[in-house]
Amino acid sequence: MTRPELPSAEQISAVLTDKDLTVYARLTWTFLNVADEPQNSNSLIDALGISPSTVSRVMAALRERHLIRRLNGVWIPQSPVESEEDR
Repeated sequence: MTRPELPSAEQISAVLTDKDLTVYARLTWTFLNVADEPQNSNSLIDALGISPSTVSRVMAALRERHLIRRLNGVWIPQSPVESEEDR
């Protein structure tokens, strides 16, 4: 599996300053972007030291915002999509 391209500084900043996302969601998204290999939910629990229920809520929130997707049992980060007015 090829590693996705890292998001731009502006995209990272947009996620890290998004007050609608919890600190855990921002941390998890950032971790997924810099991890050496794709992560499943159990590896996120171990690596980040957060509970299974928190990981479940975080992944649902990130998936709803199209910041991650699941592929072959692992989570793949996605960059935030620019809105029409940002272009």
